[in-house]
Amino acid sequence: MSESDLPRLSAAACARYRDDGFVFVPDLIPPQDIDRVRAALDALCRLKRDEVILENDGRTVRSVMNPQAFSDPFGRFVRHPALLGPVRQLLEREVYLFQCVINMKRPFHGALWQWHQDFPTYFHDDGMPEPRLVNALVFIDEVREFNGPLMIVPASHRAPAYETAVDDMTTSYPLRAADNAVVARLAGARGIEAPKGGPGSVIFAHTNVVHGSGPNMSPWPRTMASITYNAIDNKHGRSRRPAWVVRRDFEALEPIAPPI
Repeated sequence: MSESDLPRLSAAACARYRDDGFVFVPDLIPPQDIDRVRAALDALCRLKRDEVILENDGRTVRSVMNPQAFSDPFGRFVRHPALLGPVRQLLEREVYLFQCVINMKRPFHGALWQWHQDFPTYFHDDGMPEPRLVNALVFIDEVREFNGPLMIVPASHRAPAYETAVDDMTTSYPLRAADNAVVARLAGARGIEAPKGGPGSVIFAHTNVVHGSGPNMSPWPRTMASITYNAIDNKHGRSRRPAWVVRRDFEALEPIAPPI
């Protein structure tokens, strides 16, 4: 596909991304493409491998790391034109895939994600030069107010990339959680937003924006693909984290024309 054929965000959407650090686009990905990766995910969750991360109960799947490396449907999905078009537009250059994580909040058992910024980990642990990445957060399930929606502090991407200690006690996933006082101050200025919508909706987020989510106490699942694209001239260096967590492939992604 040529650059002119790729989907693009409106000028207003790009301005919202610049000002608030994120923009929400409802119903961006066609239902058949979401159904295909949802079906593939069911099989991946039954695998016994490092990339399949369980909740603290040792039974409930919390995340699947970089499924595109061993699943063709996800390998195609990360090259979806509806994702690559806006990401290239926001970064104004070609991109490579830094990381893909499928985060699940199973009904009644999905644990929280602490307030955090992504970029401090990328900078301090992965050797990322600058926060010139876009995180495409794709709703695989419907996201409601009850099933642990992602909460975002608007304009918090302008805050420093705070280096906090790694919290490996709160959940089964180690995370550089944000300081509560910092979150309170930032949220006091602009509040908190929690985009909700149907499968195929996408949040395009700056990787320095403060975000988190509560536990899923509802009977409904909340699965979200977190696909992080990096500008091709902003390559990360030697990562402290294992290769199954942080990719070492810097190839520029080319879109795959539908059907995905």
